[in-house]
Amino acid sequence: MNQSPKSSIAAFFDFDETLLAVDSATIGFKVLKDQGYLSKTFILKLLLGVLLKKLGLVDEQYMARTFLSFYKGRQFQLFVDSAQPFYEEHLAPNLSVEVTQKLRWHQEQGHQTVLVTGSIDYYLKPVMEALSIDHLLCTHLEVDAHGILTGRPAGQVCVGEAKVTLANDLAKDHGIDFSQSYAYGNSENDIPILKHVGYPVIVNPTRGLARYANRLNWPSL
Repeated sequence: MNQSPKSSIAAFFDFDETLLAVDSATIGFKVLKDQGYLSKTFILKLLLGVLLKKLGLVDEQYMARTFLSFYKGRQFQLFVDSAQPFYEEHLAPNLSVEVTQKLRWHQEQGHQTVLVTGSIDYYLKPVMEALSIDHLLCTHLEVDAHGILTGRPAGQVCVGEAKVTLANDLAKDHGIDFSQSYAYGNSENDIPILKHVGYPVIVNPTRGLARYANRLNWPSL
């Protein structure tokens, strides 16, 4: 990753269904299901959460914590060791060509690049290295003193307004000027960070984000 960003301009990229053309959690849980890691109870819990989310009865924070509960009691190192193969087999082939090209353009301009996502740190690190992205703002897993996952986040789940909070902290440390910066996102969950920059861009938007962006004349990629 670049260690000496040159510009106060940054480009913030959401991951799932933005920089990645698909949803990484869906891929990840399919792989885990095929490997026999998912119990019927957990699958039912997930399906219920998805239903409640569609009905508007739960939010992204609830869904994220439901996903994270899968990790409770498991060895963290097992997932760290699987991250590079998972990237090579499932994530790299699904990177959005168009959004990756835009990432490269920002890098050529000397802009700082930021991956800001609710996804989990361990499987994003190979993405960061492969694409030479400067900064990672994401959800971190809580690990106990014995290397066992608790099923809870360490710090904030990086969704919605939390993206802005973490971006503000990053800006203080790296001199980012939000009024001159860019953000790319695909869903209502990205509206806070899109509103926070001078140049918001929507990518493959959900219906709700498309309506919101249309009112504000935000461009699409």
